[in-house]
Amino acid sequence: MSPSRIHFYQEHLADLHQALVQHPTVLKQLSGRNIRLDGVALLPEDTFSTPFGKISALEFARLFLVFDGSRVHQQAEHKLGLDNAPPGLYYTVVNPRLIQAPFKNKLGLYAPDAGTNCRLIYALHIDHFYLSATLAPPYLGRFAFALCAITAYLSGLVRISLMAAGGLGYSARYIGYRFWPKLGFDAPLHTGETAGQMRLTGCATVQDVLAIDEAWWISAGSQRPMVFDLAPHSASWQKLVPYISTQIAPGRLI
Repeated sequence: MSPSRIHFYQEHLADLHQALVQHPTVLKQLSGRNIRLDGVALLPEDTFSTPFGKISALEFARLFLVFDGSRVHQQAEHKLGLDNAPPGLYYTVVNPRLIQAPFKNKLGLYAPDAGTNCRLIYALHIDHFYLSATLAPPYLGRFAFALCAITAYLSGLVRISLMAAGGLGYSARYIGYRFWPKLGFDAPLHTGETAGQMRLTGCATVQDVLAIDEAWWISAGSQRPMVFDLAPHSASWQKLVPYISTQIAPGRLI
């Protein structure tokens, strides 16, 4: 990592990182235990290669949101997927204990600027992410994502992308459009989306709207691609770190 990235981690992420890895929910659900990758059992200390370098099985679990007891399948996707998921190396995760049946989670690595730079950079795409509303422990999703984002940062990834599903005009079963912005994801507004809402004049992004009228976004916002910017001092980190800190250890990490 560059000196600036190291400094940002030490000053703004290290305390939260330590609190997360010591949290009982993380210790129980994201310890890298009892994971099978294409039929092969992984140990937390095992290492294997990724496009951006070697990582441990524990880092793999935290980066790709692989909960303990999961079965994982690796596959290369060569074409643009549903909801514009970019081509890349993907991992499909099966875990009936925590993931909402009959769904599977799917995350992957891709090179967003392939062909434009002599040094490839990588990003993470969350294609599908579901949790059981009745079986998953409270805050598992947000704690798992915070740990995913920090692991991605330490791995040198540049951003995390996804389709934030649901909202006005879409199935009520999906809440990504209002959940992911709470964790720092952002996207441009559609042309004319806030027309007639004088208080929202000048808003250009989802986060601009949330800063003024979160209730309006919950009732009138809708599905779109969103991005979490992993760069040091990004607006994404400025949103995520205080939000998770207040929930994992109120008053201690802000």
